[in-house]
Amino acid sequence: MSATSTPAPTEAAAPAVVYGPSRRGTRGPSRAFRFMASPAGSLVPVVVILAVWQLGSRAGLIDETFFPAPWDCAVALKDLLADGDLLSNIWITVQRILAGFALGVVPAVVVGIMMGLVPWLKVVLDPVIAILYPIPAVAILPLLLVIFGTGGTPIIVLGGIISFFPSAVNAMAGVQQNDQRLVLMARNMGASRAQILWKVVLPGALPSIFAGIRLSAGLALLGVIAGEFLAGSDGIGSLTWQYWQVYQISNMYATLAVIAAMGFALTTVTLRVQRRFFNWTEGSTR
Repeated sequence: MSATSTPAPTEAAAPAVVYGPSRRGTRGPSRAFRFMASPAGSLVPVVVILAVWQLGSRAGLIDETFFPAPWDCAVALKDLLADGDLLSNIWITVQRILAGFALGVVPAVVVGIMMGLVPWLKVVLDPVIAILYPIPAVAILPLLLVIFGTGGTPIIVLGGIISFFPSAVNAMAGVQQNDQRLVLMARNMGASRAQILWKVVLPGALPSIFAGIRLSAGLALLGVIAGEFLAGSDGIGSLTWQYWQVYQISNMYATLAVIAAMGFALTTVTLRVQRRFFNWTEGSTR
């Protein structure tokens, strides 16, 4: 008698799991996120802070002796603009920032690229940068005054020195982080050194270079304003210092708002230039 085998019960088929991008990922960033990431949207937190500040001042929760209401500062800014003295000082500071930025960033990018390409140059200059970079740039202002005398020149040189190091370090890092397989492939295909530099090395290093340039733009502003605080007789930094000395607090806040607007404009302009001419680097520097 042959035994009949009973087939084992089979498990219910599990639903198939489909791997792929999530629904959120396929939709992309929301409209609110895109607005907040825009230059206009980045002003929203500032407006909220100013509104809270204004309400706190009017309610007596904030001491207006040290923190005058934003509306009073806005009125002071309007009066200073009507006087005409503020605009001339803003123009002086803008010229110094641009001159200091160019003085520091242009040689810094060249030196950084060379340090990334030539190992012995990196060995020689890297310790020098490591020693000089931590020194507060304001500490060398007395030396610059001895060398260049008073006036705008030492302030411009200070802005150039303080903006030099981030651009140099980022340019060197950008060149060193290039994919060496691409360099070898270009070399095997017969590309010359100049072609490898222009077609492979520099495009790959641009994200890091632009990150350094954006840092340097803010630092050039910082260096020039600090120089005007301490050694300037004109410029928006010197004007702010003068208002502090005579205790015109609303005017002081008005000039500080102008400095903040200048920093915001510098960052926005460098970002726009990057998007206009080198849009493929944007995702890497955010």
